[in-house]
Amino acid sequence: MRFEADEIQLVYEDETQTLFDHPRYKLESGGETFRVRIIYQLPQVTGGARVAGAHGVLVLARQPDGSLAPLTHSIIDGRTGSARMRIADDPAVQALTLAPCGAHPWREDLRGRA
Repeated sequence: MRFEADEIQLVYEDETQTLFDHPRYKLESGGETFRVRIIYQLPQVTGGARVAGAHGVLVLARQPDGSLAPLTHSIIDGRTGSARMRIADDPAVQALTLAPCGAHPWREDLRGRA
């Protein structure tokens, strides 16, 4: 997973795939209680409306085991303000539940490491 200013990408061994274009990030807290809100536009559907009229909001947070996982994922209707939340089988939640590969300071103490 790669979080860039202009997109969030899924990174595979030999290719990348854009998950969200032009996300806006808002750091809600740092350090041990790291939490970030990501606001993204819904993708354009061929033959659909020119403007989606809604946007997505994801809140990612550091978990006690050092992984990073979504706390919430909502779709907000820009015209009515109503919100829809996926409870089960949300592909964005599954894709953004992340754990560091190998040794990582979020998972273990740095003492004794060179």
